[in-house]
Amino acid sequence: MKRFIPVLLAALSALLLSSCSATVQSHESFVMNTVIRQTIYAPNADITMQNNKILQDIEEEMSKTIDTSDVGKLNASQGQTVQISSDTVQVLMASLAEAEKTDGAFNPALGNVITAWGFGTDSVRVPDDQELTALLAATDYRKVTVEPADNTANTGGTQIDLGGAVKGYALDRIAENLQQNNIESAVISLGGSIYAKGTKPDGSSYKIGIRDPYSGENDYMGTILLEGKFVSTSGIYERGFEKDGVWYHHIIDPKTGYPADNGIESVTVVADSGILSDIYSTALFVMGVETGIEFAQQNGLDVLYLTKNKEIVTTDGFREKYDFKVKNTNYREQAA
Repeated sequence: MKRFIPVLLAALSALLLSSCSATVQSHESFVMNTVIRQTIYAPNADITMQNNKILQDIEEEMSKTIDTSDVGKLNASQGQTVQISSDTVQVLMASLAEAEKTDGAFNPALGNVITAWGFGTDSVRVPDDQELTALLAATDYRKVTVEPADNTANTGGTQIDLGGAVKGYALDRIAENLQQNNIESAVISLGGSIYAKGTKPDGSSYKIGIRDPYSGENDYMGTILLEGKFVSTSGIYERGFEKDGVWYHHIIDPKTGYPADNGIESVTVVADSGILSDIYSTALFVMGVETGIEFAQQNGLDVLYLTKNKEIVTTDGFREKYDFKVKNTNYREQAA
């Protein structure tokens, strides 16, 4: 449900060659409709190719636009039970669990509404109220069932879209692969989601830029230091279109079927899990600042909101925990 334009967050510090056998391996590719950037300290480039294969496999299993993917088959099943991969089972189960936990602010059964808007295609349009009302009637995520014992699922007549979770899950899989290959230092960027493993060879943490929503891709409102964590950002500038002077972004409010309109430009979530950072960056955007901050603090999430008034609102301790520094003085921090 997000992230067509590449990299909302980016590693700012250049990585120096290590004096040990591991040297910096850099690789850039385009998978999952986004630019993938890998910077890994490893003896050779094999690890970057392994990670790329992981990403390609996940895309082939979970892309809504690939008819032969698990999601494609589920959406064409007309409510029949479908065999799916264990990876798709995990992402679907996590998505449904978080949909319940967020009271539907994150909804993986919103596929028909996303399709109606045409985000990420050449056929964008603004659906009318009557159409959206009819489509929303078939977006009840509670009708979706998953059977992990035999890797099957049933949409219950809904249309599935895992775009709000799949990049985070892909980062989780890459993190596992880095661990299995004894990689101690790496930073991986999948569009608006980043994973930083360990520290740089000089012992310092990776510095990550948080994009200024009103500027270009490489302009940063501020920076954080990241070590062994996942960070995801959802913003209205990522993907959308303008019609009759109105900008329609891709982060849909599941209650209205329209882009969430709550005075927010972006939400950044830092977590110990890639898929949760990804899911919650969408859910907390939909919730809005007040409800989102309360939810985050109740659930141990570290969150930063940027509002259209250029206010910065964070959960308690965010600045100290991640050495958050404001680079653009047009933004001002507000108490939660």
